[in-house]
Amino acid sequence: MKRGLGTALILVFALGIGCNRSPKEKKVQRPTIQVKKTYTVKLMTIHPPYIATGTIKSEKTIVVSPKIMGYIQHIYVKEGDRVRRGECLVTISSPEINAKLRMAEAGLKVAQQTKVEVKAHLREAKDALEAAKAAYHLAKVTYHRFQNLIKTESVSRQEFDEVEMRYKAAKATLKRTQAMIKVVMAKETQVDAQIKAARSQVAEARSYLNYTFVRSPIDGRVVNKLVDAGNLVAPGRPILMLADERDYRLYVPVEESLHSFFKPGDPVTVQFTTGPPIKTVISRVVPDVDPRTRTFVVKVMIPSNLTWTRPGMFGRASFRLPVQKTLLVPAKSVIQRGQLQMVYVITPQNLCQMRLVKAGKRYGKMVEILSGLEEGEKIIVEDVHKAIDGAKVKKG
Repeated sequence: MKRGLGTALILVFALGIGCNRSPKEKKVQRPTIQVKKTYTVKLMTIHPPYIATGTIKSEKTIVVSPKIMGYIQHIYVKEGDRVRRGECLVTISSPEINAKLRMAEAGLKVAQQTKVEVKAHLREAKDALEAAKAAYHLAKVTYHRFQNLIKTESVSRQEFDEVEMRYKAAKATLKRTQAMIKVVMAKETQVDAQIKAARSQVAEARSYLNYTFVRSPIDGRVVNKLVDAGNLVAPGRPILMLADERDYRLYVPVEESLHSFFKPGDPVTVQFTTGPPIKTVISRVVPDVDPRTRTFVVKVMIPSNLTWTRPGMFGRASFRLPVQKTLLVPAKSVIQRGQLQMVYVITPQNLCQMRLVKAGKRYGKMVEILSGLEEGEKIIVEDVHKAIDGAKVKKG
């Protein structure tokens, strides 16, 4: 019994000594990765771009409206059609103008016929005047002769009275004929005035008739058709909208904080959904800011040789902001995992360290790093997906 107890005590003591003994620490074995290319992070000077989308608009948009009331008879154009200055776009039916023209033409014919009659009367009056002058001259000569004869009593008193009567009658006839000439000439002047007024009325009616043909005031393109054939139109009511293709601009809204960075003449690159990028310039910076969107409009010149551009087209404009310095790293060194962005940094101890970063804008093959890296640090550029956090780095 005592022997068994002693054996047990010896076993417990041995176990106690074993529990108090410190185990030997094992040495950690780090994996080794081979890196072909590294990059030293540094500040670089850049022209940061500002990219915004805009819409093509015409600087000169013409609203076409008729000058008369009537019904649309024909519309010869549709949206997108190119038109020339003076080209007929719409015809309007107006019975009132046609009736007015017929009345004016009829009035002109009546006045012209009256003129013919007055001229005939004037010719007759002039003939009568010549006859009256001849009769008056004869009567006057005879009268004066008889005055001398009556003094010598070579003619009777009755003969003298008859000659005197014919002289006075010829004189009165001459005066009436001269008065009639004046009346006819006054009538001719009046008829001339009537003809002039009638011609003015005809010209006015014809000008109104010309208004039934609505013509294009510019060389441009139809951007909107507001009426259809058969619609009643009135003066001032828009029927078509035209855009001058020579004055297209890309209207780009820009956030108000950048207002001081834009000025006319600055270079811009515009990219449309089709075609290569276009080098152009800013034509105007609108000073006012829209209080709803907190943006102002930058108008970008669209070259006139781009014949395929249309109002309403979408375009992306890339502006150059002032020079600044920022950290840039090769874009292929940044790994994207979900919402996280990371790079692998090589520490001074040549260990691989995973580092979360925040990337900014991309500049060609480089990308801006907003946070997570410091200037002078080294990062892995190639085969970053094979990198292991904590591994030893071997270059070669």
